[in-house]
Order: sequence, then C-alpha cells, then structure tokens
Amino acid sequence: MNLQSKQLVLGIDGGGSTTRAALAVVSDSADFPIVGRGNAGASNFNSCGWDVATREVQLAIQSAFESAGTEVHRVAAICLGMSGAGRSAEQQAWKHWAEDSGVAEQVSVVTDAETVLAAGTPDGTGVALIAGTGSLAFGKNAAGAVARAGGWGYLLGDEGSGYQIALAALQGIARAVDGRGPETGLQALFQKSLSLNDPRELIGYLYQADRERSEIAGLSRLVFEAADQGDAVARTVLQQAVSDLAELVQSVVVKLSFSGGGYGLALTGGILLHQRDFRVSLLERLREQELEPATIECVDDASLGAVRLAINGLKHA
Repeated sequence: MNLQSKQLVLGIDGGGSTTRAALAVVSDSADFPIVGRGNAGASNFNSCGWDVATREVQLAIQSAFESAGTEVHRVAAICLGMSGAGRSAEQQAWKHWAEDSGVAEQVSVVTDAETVLAAGTPDGTGVALIAGTGSLAFGKNAAGAVARAGGWGYLLGDEGSGYQIALAALQGIARAVDGRGPETGLQALFQKSLSLNDPRELIGYLYQADRERSEIAGLSRLVFEAADQGDAVARTVLQQAVSDLAELVQSVVVKLSFSGGGYGLALTGGILLHQRDFRVSLLERLREQELEPATIECVDDASLGAVRLAINGLKHA
C-alpha cells in the first residue's frame, strides 16, 4: 500500500503513564484500517513538563509511521486526546504545537476522556470513566451537552485512582506503625517491594524530588494483593475507591439527565482494565444505586477513539 497516496489521520491518546498513536486510512465505512501504531511515555504536561510531553507525543507519532513502513509526513487530520488538557489554555497549547510541527492539515484537541467515550460507546454518547494513575468521569448526551467530574489532579482529587489507592495504603501503614490504626500486611509487602528495612524509609522514598506519580500509582498492585490475602486495611482502601468512582459516574449521570440504564459506560485505565474483581465491584455498586448502564465497554486503546474523532472532523469540515 502506497500510504503517501492515501488520506491518513492520526489519533493520539496521551496519558499520565503512556502515550499511544494510531495511524489510520480514512474510510467511508464505520471501520477504518489501522496501518501503524506507536507507543511512548507519559505526556500529561501538568505532571511531566511541556518538553517531555511534546517529545513523547512526537516519539509515538514517529513510531506509528515506522510500524507502517513509511516516513513521517503530513496527514489530513490529527486528534489529540490528552490527559491534563481539560481547560481551553491547555488545549490551545497542544493545538499550537501540532500546527507548528506541521503534522496535520487539520488539528483538534480533546481530553483523553472524550477519546475513551468515542472508542467505547456506539454513538459517542454516554459516560467514560478513567481510573489509572489519575481518575476522571466524562459524559455526553444525545443533545450534545457534556459534563465531567473529577480530574482535579493528585493534590485535589484523583479519587479511586491507582495513585490515591497507593497513597491511602501508605497512610494506613503509617497509622499502623504509630499505633493509631490496625495492623496490616501492607507494611511487609511495601517494604519488600521497595527493598526497605524500616517503614520510616517510606518518607525518603515518597518525598524524593523526581519521584514519578505513575511509579507511586504502580504500587496499588500491592493493595490488591493484600486484599486478596484478606487484609482488612487493604479491603477498606479498595471499598472506598469503588465508592469514589461510583460517585464520579453518578455525578455525570445526574448532570446529563441519563435515566437508569439509559447510557453506555466506557471504562479504561489500569485499575479498571486489569483488576477484574474491582471492576465487578464497581458495576455492582452502580447497580445498587440504580445507575446500571445499558452497555459496558472496556477500552484498552483510546487512540482508536481519537482516530474516529479525527475522521468525523474531516467529514464535517
């Protein structure tokens, strides 16, 4: 296939841990051929900085073209779905970067939640819930109204995320060491995983200046391990995380006037994709609250949603 002669689009899923790029051929059908894929590191510039974020997006794009067996060249359209780009100023920054780089003739920038929704619901309406390094719920109804809940970042929110699950577990360890809370097997698991001899060495680990949030969020796996072993503190942490995520969904459902069962739910992020029992607990909680969705889709690669939005943008231009 001579890709130089084809009309191509790029879809970008820029997350707090990973950036994905999908290169696709424009098609009139609902399906579109993906001819190249690329991966790179985190590209949320609020946490990793602008230079790092733009570099990782560029690396993902370059990798997508390489996997397609062609040189990087200007495409018809690009849609960047970026974490940390919920405000106009951030979206404009990405738009200017893409336009200045000459990567595409038409540029659109949305949040990473919008690309998840586009990838995971049949008509692009419903609720997208992200629970990975951070957390966010975003929704859109048939009238085009949008709403969001969460996405306030690790200092103000990110409830139910891997970061907050790990942080709550670490706080539980601190209370146990002080005698202010129940004993927990989390202490031994964290110390072994981090090669620490004393729990107070967690202070040095956590407050290290260059410690990545994604690295701390990755420790959430230990909380799930402890919960599976019956640890009461770990189970309490996860129960709270389920409640927090259900609350995010509820907020969006109410704002958009979705009736019970009247919306599609798209799920993504490492916590929701890789922890099946946790995901089931969340869906059970929504059912108890009469918020059970009509459809449920786990979205492993939101760059496909970005491709769909890029193609839709071309059709409506």
